[in-house]
Amino acid sequence: MLGTVVGRVWADRQLPGLNGRRLVLVAVIGSDRREVAIDLVDAAPGVAVLVATDEAAAAAAGDPTVDAAVVALVDNWDAER
Repeated sequence: MLGTVVGRVWADRQLPGLNGRRLVLVAVIGSDRREVAIDLVDAAPGVAVLVATDEAAAAAAGDPTVDAAVVALVDNWDAER
């Protein structure tokens, strides 16, 4: 999914595999939906990103408990195609 990082998320408690991992809130482009994702690329707020989900996110993060992961910074996209 394509989205924009809108901020950082902090958790009081989380699964051990997520310790030390940065969490970000991503606004999904073209939707009112927001998703929390592991940030694998150090994306700053306001930056467009590509978020992998489900098995692709778990594989990218190397952790089966991860279901959303920021995997790329997006410079531009063509919404017409």
